[in-house]
Amino acid sequence: MRAMPPALRRYVLLVITLGFLVLVRLRPGLSAETLAGIAFFAAMAFIAEAIPVHLPTGDATISVSFVVIYASILLFGPGEASWIAAFGTLRLKDITGKVPLHVVMFNRAQLAISVAVAGFVYSALGGIPLTSAAPFSLVPSVLCGITYLMVNTALLVGVLSLSQSVPPWRMFISNFRWTMPNLLVFQPLGIMVARVYMTHGPQTVTLFIIPLFIARYSFQLYIKMRRAYLDTILTLTASLDAKDPYTFGHSERVANYSVEIARAMGLGYEQVELLRYVGVLHDIGKIGIRDSILKKPGVFTHEEYEEMKRHPRIGADIISSIRLSGGAATWVKHHHERYDGTGFPDGLKAEQIPLGARIIAVADALDAITTVRPYKPALDWDRALDEMKQNSGTQFDPEVVDALIKVYPNIRPTTKEVAAR
Repeated sequence: MRAMPPALRRYVLLVITLGFLVLVRLRPGLSAETLAGIAFFAAMAFIAEAIPVHLPTGDATISVSFVVIYASILLFGPGEASWIAAFGTLRLKDITGKVPLHVVMFNRAQLAISVAVAGFVYSALGGIPLTSAAPFSLVPSVLCGITYLMVNTALLVGVLSLSQSVPPWRMFISNFRWTMPNLLVFQPLGIMVARVYMTHGPQTVTLFIIPLFIARYSFQLYIKMRRAYLDTILTLTASLDAKDPYTFGHSERVANYSVEIARAMGLGYEQVELLRYVGVLHDIGKIGIRDSILKKPGVFTHEEYEEMKRHPRIGADIISSIRLSGGAATWVKHHHERYDGTGFPDGLKAEQIPLGARIIAVADALDAITTVRPYKPALDWDRALDEMKQNSGTQFDPEVVDALIKVYPNIRPTTKEVAAR
């Protein structure tokens, strides 16, 4: 823990301290009935937590124990439920020392805090612990579940954001945006678990283990599909780098420049992330171009230039085959169009050119003129920016160039980075 950045260390210590105070303050009674209920739901949570789903970062996981924890809040209130959440979700690797102690303690604490806040919201809105005779309170129950997920997600986003130096909003959208709606769908299942426990006893509740594991499978399937999708993109990019070593790293830089420009233009997260993928793949069509042309050190003949001009269409066909959404294929197809209409393949001009393609065109040209190619030396970055300005309104969209000027200080590489290219 000493190796943590100071801000992260303070955050972790704060959450652990608050969680410890919550567990002490809300410690449950010691009656046989209370202990039996805690033990049963802790065991259910342990089973649900046994096979977690890894989030795209690889550093965090989720499970379907939400159903069990939510049911325990409705049944017992924040005291017993906070202990069930904190200790029932312990995993074997936590107990056997395979996970650092501060990580185990943080996870126990943030769960206790999430349950406590959700439980108090439930009580404040008039919700009472469910019994076989108690009326069901819909609004307090729904808001209780939403509160738990919001607090739990906020605490996890905080620690991941600080540990990876990623803005909280980006961490949330990348890893948790899709999980919250999916988990909220399981609120009715949590309510059913609570009601069945009260009316039919714990033996009947064990039947809900099967749908819990089905839910877990659906989460895991989604993550696997997403990873396969990203692996496909990386494989295609590696194939192009192997074919044309002179442009090694070019696609990644174009993607990074495109993302920075898009953010400066105020584009939404979906478009920014799509630009990241398309930026990496914008030249993938060069796989279909002969090596003798790609690596030619001199000026192309007319026939060679016409063949090189085929690569945007080839790339668009490849992108279409892996079903990137949001107009990605058209961005690849038209990233060599010019703002004045003299580009290729279709001679589109100005607003006819998709915005994503206009952004990639600027990022692509910037990297091309600032790196060494077989047919030319690299241009100094300040001179490169002047050239981009001079071509604003003819080759490039003026609005995109203006955004490039804004982010230029952030994307300009250091002297050491330039030398490494």
